[in-house]
Amino acid sequence: MERDRAKLLQQTFAELNSAFAGQARRAHGSQPALAVNRVKVTFRDEPGEGSGVARSFYTSIAEALLANEKLPPLEPTTSSGASAGTTNGTGGAGAGTGAGASGAAGGAGNASGSGVRYSSGASRARTKDSARRTPARPSPRQPTAREPRRALSIEARPYSPQAAPGTEGAGYSGDRAGGHNEHLTLHQAQLGERLYPKVHSLHPTFAGKITGMLLELTPAQLLVLLASEDALRQKVREAMELIVMHPSEAILEDGSDLDVFSLSERGAVGGAGAGPSSAAAGTAQPADDSAPLFYSPGKRGYYSPRQGRATPERINAFRNVGRIIGLCLLQNELCPMFLNRHVLKYVLGRPVRFHDLAFFDPVVYESLRQLVVDAETGDSQSLFAALDLNFSLEMCEEEGGGCVELVPGGRDIEVTALNVYDYVRKYAQHRMVLSQEKALEAMRMGLLDVLPESVLEGLTAEDLRLLLNGVGDINVAALISYTSFNDESGEPPDRLARFKRWLWAIVDKMTHLERQDLVYFWTGSPALPASEEGFQPMPSVTIRPADDAHLPTANTCISRLYIPLYSSRHVLKHKLLLAIKTKNFGFV
Repeated sequence: MERDRAKLLQQTFAELNSAFAGQARRAHGSQPALAVNRVKVTFRDEPGEGSGVARSFYTSIAEALLANEKLPPLEPTTSSGASAGTTNGTGGAGAGTGAGASGAAGGAGNASGSGVRYSSGASRARTKDSARRTPARPSPRQPTAREPRRALSIEARPYSPQAAPGTEGAGYSGDRAGGHNEHLTLHQAQLGERLYPKVHSLHPTFAGKITGMLLELTPAQLLVLLASEDALRQKVREAMELIVMHPSEAILEDGSDLDVFSLSERGAVGGAGAGPSSAAAGTAQPADDSAPLFYSPGKRGYYSPRQGRATPERINAFRNVGRIIGLCLLQNELCPMFLNRHVLKYVLGRPVRFHDLAFFDPVVYESLRQLVVDAETGDSQSLFAALDLNFSLEMCEEEGGGCVELVPGGRDIEVTALNVYDYVRKYAQHRMVLSQEKALEAMRMGLLDVLPESVLEGLTAEDLRLLLNGVGDINVAALISYTSFNDESGEPPDRLARFKRWLWAIVDKMTHLERQDLVYFWTGSPALPASEEGFQPMPSVTIRPADDAHLPTANTCISRLYIPLYSSRHVLKHKLLLAIKTKNFGFV
């Protein structure tokens, strides 16, 4: 297999499609088509084959799938004549200077199985949330009484935060009690408290003015801005364009004039939570449906599928994602794809609930939760009237864009204290499930191409995350308890004991990323299994004769680290940190 991301994706998808098609034709019994006995991987121009290389492949393909880059052309991967280059792998050691490459992050490979039997797969029975009936509707509202979307206005009054974030307040001071935000409703002021820090990270100088402009948008538009970093960046850019076009209206809160010639576009700065959420901020969805497969809607590093235009090639890609997850579970290997909780629940066939929104988009979840709490107060009627919410939803680009109705005629159904529970459930269901259901269903079907549905019945989302992702926070004490030592140096026991103390002291002081690199170099996977049973086999260290000239090496197939008996702790630290950055396989 090639290491290049585009070729890796194309070759992997073509191989999985070819293997599935071939085994499906010979299917009999109840065994899934891709229930393989072994996955073998090799890399082009790199010696080494075995389980360590296979583990490296799973990490590499996960990185390729989650990358914030356009997809390569996928049409060739779904053709019946797709090439199926079977590959094999034994994690080798050593790069040219003696650095053993155990398949660190970036290793690539292709997976193929043999001895495969197929079954048609049990029919999927996924329990769905029990939704209440459409709430009793108030008298239909006049369509002209509501402006679906509002434009930004340069005449908007600035928002004054209670405490400006960061060390530079950019001239903003005061609070609501001081009268600076008396023009805002209570709900607008609450939204302002959440919006202001995000805007401040993008344009600190005009954060108050821009936030004030944003607060004149509809509540539905504001929820989109809180939910999507890209949508917020786009609106901030629009606001800055207005400010530049009308400098006389943009007086800083400290009384100084605006110097339009000193403005710098900072749309790419301050991306809090801006992981691989889209191909590029503010860009339209590619017409060829080549946008990234996943985006990060809330907490950085956790991903949800991005259905896009749902072309056959894109949906097939999601099915192959499910197959890769299934192969990792079947082979008891880790797969570093950190998926949102509702994605794990869907592929397990479990119902997705409103509270799963807290893991998907915590900011919006808290807003909706507070909405439910407010419905129990005495003045809820006036509160909901001020919010001006209805049963429609402005979707961000990653979720399809545009305005959708949560129920037929939803634009004309006001959200009230009586129907707010139904509103928040439908809101959560649409954003997490309905907007991406084709992609989610394809992932589930891909998983069932490898595993029978019966083996998933007892698993929770938390169980599946541990099985797939292992323990991301590498505990040094646990690693010490798992590790055994072999001596090939012939040195006295006291020197060996001192060397072990050096090693673990260095590991203990490593950063989180350095520990991941070490474990990847050592085992082919960047995380530890959830339990001792997950190791195949247990990790070990072989101490080799004294030699300050060579770097440590590793055999990822047997999770063994080879370290010369270095003359000092400083040399050991330098050599080890250098070696674990190696990303490919080879011979010493």
